Amino acid sequence: MGTPISDSVRERLCVGLLLAVAAFAYGNTLLSDFTNDDIQLYVIRNPQVTHPSLRALFSPNKFTGVFRPVTFSTFALDWRIGQGYAPGFHVVNLILHAIVTLLLYALLQKFFQGVNQGSALALAAALLFAAHPIHTEAVASISGRAELLGAGFLIAAWLLHLNNREVPALFCFVLALLSKESSIVFLPLLLLGDYLTSSWKSIFRYLRTAGITLLYLAVLWKVRGNHLGMGYVFFLDNPLFGIPAGPRILNALGVAWKYIGLQFYPGTLSSDYSYNQIPLYSAWRYALPAALATAVAVAGWIWAVWKRRRGLALAGGIYMAGFAVTANILMPIGTIMGERLAYFPSAGFCLLAALAWNWLRERQQTLAFGILAVLIALLGVRTVVRNRDWKDNDTLYSAQLRNAPDSAKTHENMALVYMNHKQVDLARKEFETALRIYPDPHTLASYGVLEASQGNYQEAGRKMEKAFSMVGREYFAYDEIAVNLAILYIQTNHMDGALDLLNREIAESPEYGRAWANRAVIHYKRGETAAARADVQTALRLDPTNRVAQNLMQLITRSE
Repeated sequence: MGTPISDSVRERLCVGLLLAVAAFAYGNTLLSDFTNDDIQLYVIRNPQVTHPSLRALFSPNKFTGVFRPVTFSTFALDWRIGQGYAPGFHVVNLILHAIVTLLLYALLQKFFQGVNQGSALALAAALLFAAHPIHTEAVASISGRAELLGAGFLIAAWLLHLNNREVPALFCFVLALLSKESSIVFLPLLLLGDYLTSSWKSIFRYLRTAGITLLYLAVLWKVRGNHLGMGYVFFLDNPLFGIPAGPRILNALGVAWKYIGLQFYPGTLSSDYSYNQIPLYSAWRYALPAALATAVAVAGWIWAVWKRRRGLALAGGIYMAGFAVTANILMPIGTIMGERLAYFPSAGFCLLAALAWNWLRERQQTLAFGILAVLIALLGVRTVVRNRDWKDNDTLYSAQLRNAPDSAKTHENMALVYMNHKQVDLARKEFETALRIYPDPHTLASYGVLEASQGNYQEAGRKMEKAFSMVGREYFAYDEIAVNLAILYIQTNHMDGALDLLNREIAESPEYGRAWANRAVIHYKRGETAAARADVQTALRLDPTNRVAQNLMQLITRSE
């Protein structure tokens, strides 16, 4: 007989296995570039990252209104160290996913200690979590880091609470809140866990957690301009925003079951579910099946809680708490559906799957371990394949076109890819398709840019001026549309109109570098070299990668 493996060696082997699975599943994300929201919203064009300050970091994001100082601080640190080197950002995301996986393993071990083969149950759930393809948007997209940090700090806080380390637990809770707003569900999770394990703490500990929660809500209310939810959401991103609560909730329940479907079978994954990829129903009969299924699921979870069926109650609690803020049920959010939002909730699903596996293991151990190995391998391979879609915007939007063909945003994104590759006819076709689905001003303005690039200035002006008339300052792409219209005016020698537009843009949005760069062009054309130099220096300070500013600075330097 061989020497039995000690508990410490077994534990190190389990940790090594979890790290190996996480690295296998998500290691190829290190080959990816910035994509999608990394570019437009959260990293490259976000002054909170490229020019950070305490004031900027503790302010809502200009484009989306999210309040995530910790998340943006990590982006800013990555930017400072790597000077915008994308693989460095991806390394951090991969490490964070591995850490979250280990924390989940430790948390479940704590909950199931004393239970027969509780460690095996915790390991199975953590392995499924490490490899699951639904996490690709959270891990492979740099912008998904908010999900990783929020989940990691939340699980760490919960684990510290169970170990009676209140101060570090509260500190991690604060970090979770400042990483992702949905971490506010910490207190209900604490109460559920302590109830299931019959290990109640002092009431003052719960009150202190509640106090931090209320203080955070007060701060969020203040920084968001006296409201907690999204001040304004564009119909294209979330068509549930603005409709009555009843129809919104019924349709949101239907979306909730789409998430569950992807947990079971992540065969078709998409980075976009905006209008009109998910049809909305106004008639009750279409939404009723999802509502009834939800009622049955919630009733089953309540029964599990009542009977203290620890595994089932904990799995359901994590899953529902994870989606409590982001499901468009309590309040509408910025998107109708996003796979990144399933990151923390999927820990509950993985626990549920591990419970089913454990039931089989108790009866057919060899078969159970064989099935688990095959399942982890299949999930891991699917994740590796899906990660390739996130290599760059070309691959991402091409996959998006296959997987979300009814989304207007999908066709606009693909049109932009064709524009970059000078495939004008294909770009026009995609713009026309996008506008048929939904007449979005950003799509129309981008179509105008395409026409301007072909010398069709009259048609470009018609499209871009119409798009500009459709938007207000609150529109996410207002700055881009305004400056592009000013560029068109410069190209057609309407300098006064361009200057008026850029002066107003700089006054209203002084941190938008493209406006400064193009005003510098006007000054230079008019022979106002000193004014041109001042504007181009400001543009380069705000955005060192701005090509217009770089080229103009070279011209000014040579002329002097």
